[in-house]
Amino acid sequence: MSRGENGSAAIAVIAMLPLLLVVCAGVIQLGALRVVAAKVATAADLATLAAVADQDEAQLVRSGTLRLTADAARIAREYFARNLDPIRAQLAVTPEAAAAAADVAAFAGPTAIDPLTGARYDRPTVRLAARVPVRAPAFGVLMLPAVTTIEVRSTSSPR
Repeated sequence: MSRGENGSAAIAVIAMLPLLLVVCAGVIQLGALRVVAAKVATAADLATLAAVADQDEAQLVRSGTLRLTADAARIAREYFARNLDPIRAQLAVTPEAAAAAADVAAFAGPTAIDPLTGARYDRPTVRLAARVPVRAPAFGVLMLPAVTTIEVRSTSSPR
């Protein structure tokens, strides 16, 4: 290698370093968003499970059939907010605001059609659909939107 080629390699590395840093920042941010998305999905799943687990005991004793309590949707929202609380720092809104904005539906009857998804439910079911805004600071540095929205949908019914 001649002396001129060594200088060219150094210039090429210096020129490519910003691109490498941008790519690394983007990959790290995408990885972090995937982790947060998994936590949001888990929060939704746990919320619908908690709401479905709260059965109308009087109806169960009287008829032997499972029936959701009248406040199943409220319970799902409450648990969704509670389950989002550990990732509060990553959210662009409060957990309470995310839960309040969620589309929660409780289908108490034996057969129901979900107006959002068109799904048919043959058992009491709770469905939660939410769009949760999440901070993505590395994207902001890269001139991309600093907030991205994670969409989640969860459905639970007793078995």
